[in-house]
This record gives sequence, C-alpha cells and structure tokens, in this order.
Amino acid sequence: MELSKGGAAKLNFTDSGIVIDSVVTECEIPTLLEYSWSSGDEPLRPVRWELAGVEDGTRLTLILSVPKEEDVARSCAGWEAHLMMLLAAIEGAPIKFPFERFQSSRTAYNEMIG
Repeated sequence: MELSKGGAAKLNFTDSGIVIDSVVTECEIPTLLEYSWSSGDEPLRPVRWELAGVEDGTRLTLILSVPKEEDVARSCAGWEAHLMMLLAAIEGAPIKFPFERFQSSRTAYNEMIG
C-alpha cells in the first residue's frame, strides 16, 4: 500500500488467490485511509478507515459502501470475518479466513435482510 492519495492499494489474499488492485483515494497519516475494495472495471466499493484518540485508547471507525446490485449479506459476512482476522492479529494469534463462520453469518444476514 502506497500511503498517499493516488498511491497503489494492492491487497493479496494468498489463501483465496484473490488480488485487489486499487488506488488510495484519501490518506492523512496517521488518522485516515480510504481506497476501493475492488479492482479494474468492478463497481467501486469504498472502504474508509479512521483512527481517533479517545480517553482510554484509540477508536477505529470503518465505513463501507456497497453497490446496489451487491450481495449485501455476503459483504457483511465477509467483513465480519475479516474483522475477526484483524482482531486475532492484533491479539498476536493470527487466524486464517474463518470460512464456516462466514457461511453461517451470510445465512443469518440473508434472514435479517429478508
């Protein structure tokens, strides 16, 4: 990731073989990073990470935008799984993508959406 506006945002998910080649759309080190969670001609899926100091630490705010035609349940379940992976990495015990959790969460989100 090139941490400047217009810089390359390349995400390589080695377990799945998925590679996202995108561009940084906003960057204010150390508080803001925004890029699209899509490659090439795919619809834009902006992802915005914001850090803010709070009384007892740091608050992470994550803002996601999903195209209208997107499978919202799949996106929610995927991000839930990725955030589980982030937490595990922060705690010093990295995990692989929790596919079973992704599947059960996707079913639950589909039921919520109706």
